[in-house]
Amino acid sequence: MPENRHESRYPTINVAVVGHTNAGKTSLIRTLLRDDQFGNIDDAAGTTRVVEKSVIFAGDDAVLTLFDTPGFEDSSALLQTLDNLSQTIGAKLPADLLRGFLSQAEKFPDFEQEAKVLRQSLSSDVLLYIIDVREPLLGKYSDEVEILSKAGKPILPVFNFIAGNSESLKRWREQMARFNLHAALEFDTVAFDFEAEKRLYQKLQSLLERHYDTLQTLIDYRQEVWKNLVHAAAQRIFQLLTEVACYRREVAGKEGISDADVTSMQAFVRQAEQSALRDLLSIFSFTQKDVDLQQLAVHDGRWELDIFSPHALKDFGLNAGATALKGAAAGAGIDLMVGGMSLGAATVLGAALGAGWATLRRYQQELAAAWHGHRWLCVDDDTVSLLYLRQRRLLLTLTQRGHADQSNIKLADNGEHALPKRWHKVVKVLRQKPEWQHDASSSEAYLQLQAEIVEWLTTDERRVSR
Repeated sequence: MPENRHESRYPTINVAVVGHTNAGKTSLIRTLLRDDQFGNIDDAAGTTRVVEKSVIFAGDDAVLTLFDTPGFEDSSALLQTLDNLSQTIGAKLPADLLRGFLSQAEKFPDFEQEAKVLRQSLSSDVLLYIIDVREPLLGKYSDEVEILSKAGKPILPVFNFIAGNSESLKRWREQMARFNLHAALEFDTVAFDFEAEKRLYQKLQSLLERHYDTLQTLIDYRQEVWKNLVHAAAQRIFQLLTEVACYRREVAGKEGISDADVTSMQAFVRQAEQSALRDLLSIFSFTQKDVDLQQLAVHDGRWELDIFSPHALKDFGLNAGATALKGAAAGAGIDLMVGGMSLGAATVLGAALGAGWATLRRYQQELAAAWHGHRWLCVDDDTVSLLYLRQRRLLLTLTQRGHADQSNIKLADNGEHALPKRWHKVVKVLRQKPEWQHDASSSEAYLQLQAEIVEWLTTDERRVSR
């Protein structure tokens, strides 16, 4: 993120992100920045060797400067060294002891990394102490807290990797309470929850009263940005559904629908879905490294399942009868337009073309094709329904994915597969508006339909009615 836009209206809050090696300090900052390129993440201990900083803005105003520090490597030995040093220097305050240690840090080369942590802690406004709750409660962690408390700065414990570790989390909370650190936060840097991010800023408000209004500005700004991101993603999904539901391909009826026609239709749907995926990743600041876009058609696993795989409909709870067209429907546009009359009956209306009826003018191409014995190939309702369900699940997955997650994106395999009550009516409306396929409309009908589907997509799927 750029750090020099203009002079901020607020005093920037300096936040030192501290903790043991591999606790998730860099991961936290990546998630807050929405930047999976910040710093280095590795399973090896001591990945971060220098203090790195980045800034979180509210609009053009720098609000938080985050300092990613190296991890403590031997806190017990450092604490003993500080205790010994306290006997030789006259430190009135614990912070003076740390300053005295830093003034002669060259005498203690084994604590080179810890010295960087202490120096940054002394110059910061607040410390975020990151804890991997999967770790056992060892004495070295208590020593870390004791050392950090000597800086005289507010400390906010942040419990990381909490998913599926409720018992460990409880023990760590009890441990922090022994140090009177009751204001703690659960923030999983892999299984992201925006509400947890908001609570982080709210906790900082309680610890930094003089910065309360500044942090409230940041909360309001980040919440609005997040809301806009989710809304933009839902609108992109609506665009995908419109492109697919409005698809038309004229085919010669006498010879039937050929394999080439179906293959072309399937290729269109796959390409449209893949293009939408790229845009959704971009909206949430994920990169191609997060998912191999070229492997979406692999048949291993739910996410890689091809949309026209025989198992795709079943996996999303859709019961479709056997169809030789594999996602294709014939004559759907005309059948809808004439209210269910047969395709043959529809050709009788050919003489009415150009009669001035708005509905018939809209379907001139379809009716003219029918008059000449041709048909229109469309994407069937089940495939459109599957697209909706899969995109809704993808949206949920992306909104719950932290930027520190190193695994490829997989669609979650839990939750309801419910279609909204009005779903099939909405698909019918889309079928009747083929002109919407390539050009977004400003008509009231288009905007109302878009708003309805966006609302469905941005509502927690557990609350979506069948």
